[in-house]
Order: sequence, then C-alpha cells, then structure tokens
Amino acid sequence: MMKIEIKNAVTEVRDASSVSEILSCGSELGEPCLLIVFPGKDFSADEPFPPETPYMTAIAADEDKAQEYRSAADLVIPAGDVDGYTEKLFKDKSLSQIREITACFTAARNGSQEYVLARESKAFYRLMAEKNGGSSNG
Repeated sequence: MMKIEIKNAVTEVRDASSVSEILSCGSELGEPCLLIVFPGKDFSADEPFPPETPYMTAIAADEDKAQEYRSAADLVIPAGDVDGYTEKLFKDKSLSQIREITACFTAARNGSQEYVLARESKAFYRLMAEKNGGSSNG
C-alpha cells in the first residue's frame, strides 16, 4: 500500500507501483517543490512523470537500480541519504525561495529559452523584493 508523507517543501511517496498511481493521488500529495518516490518492489519505470508536472521529481534508488529509473523522473538520488540530499539542495533557503527555484526548474524542463529566461527574471525580481521588504527596482 502506498504511503504519502509531506515534509515542508518535500513530499515522499513510498511503495508506489507506477507514476500514474502517484499522480492519481492529486491533492493528497500537497504542494511539493520536490516529490521523492521510494519505489515499491513492482514499480514500473516505463512511464515517466509528464513534462507539465509542477514540481521536481526524484526517485530514491540504490546505485544498482539508478540507471533503470533515470528516465522516469527529473533526478535519481541515493536512497540511503535522501534527507542529506534534500538538506543540501534546499540549504539556507526560505520556502518562497524554494518555490521560485522549483518554478524555474520546471520551466526549464519544457519551455523555450525565452520563456525560461523570462521566468528566471521574474523570480529574481520577486526574491529581491522579498529581501528588500516588498520593493524592487524591476
């Protein structure tokens, strides 16, 4: 049986059998910036996450299985150090900063170069406004 655990900007899914099973959970996944899948023993990597998925996707796998899962998600991360990996990825960042990074990453997944640059520029000005207490020069 699949289990879902939400931890701030990260949602962990355990024992899923497919990407479609995960996506069928909808709002139960929360609003993650990073979705980490700990695949079940029957997990099928034949079906990748769709390009329009609004968050980064990762599969936690041992080194011997990493290649098998590479095309199913954005990232394959070491199963034995998921917490360390996410800590390094989001180190010293606020939730709004993590959300902006995620939006830029997902734009880069399937957007044109112009779209990605525009998205990054908007994110930069929003983050600067947040840093400056609500005002920006852009």
